[in-house]
Amino acid sequence: MGNTCRSPAAQYLAKGLAEKKYNDELKDIKFYSAGFFNAFGYAQPETVRFINSKGIDMSDFRPQLLDSNLLKMNDLILTMEEKQLREILEHFNNVKNLKEKVFTLKRFSGETQDIDIPDPYMTTSEYYRKTLEEIEKFVELSLKKIIELNKNYT
Repeated sequence: MGNTCRSPAAQYLAKGLAEKKYNDELKDIKFYSAGFFNAFGYAQPETVRFINSKGIDMSDFRPQLLDSNLLKMNDLILTMEEKQLREILEHFNNVKNLKEKVFTLKRFSGETQDIDIPDPYMTTSEYYRKTLEEIEKFVELSLKKIIELNKNYT
């Protein structure tokens, strides 16, 4: 919601995997994260530690707000929760083809039940770690799906 934990983790994990593991298939893809409000001017320390432990630098991260322009310029929008997906569709109904390109991260990855990744803010460091590991798992599954989809269009 505030672009300081889950979506920055997803953004930097995707960027890191694309550069290190899937560079040939994803070299032209850009990854962004955004939130509905500006909670802090930085990523949560737990997120930074987790991302850094993966050998990924996120020192250039700056939270940003979700807006129509960001939604229009992207082919795929992945949310952490179904509630966020509904809010995007409701508040940005002027964006063409939005319904066809917005999914929860887990649903896009193939999950059909339990499709939300709850916000770990103000929880234990163990809960944070488990949440970030779950995001990592579904980011990688999403990247593999993107690669497969792109093969069908080339």
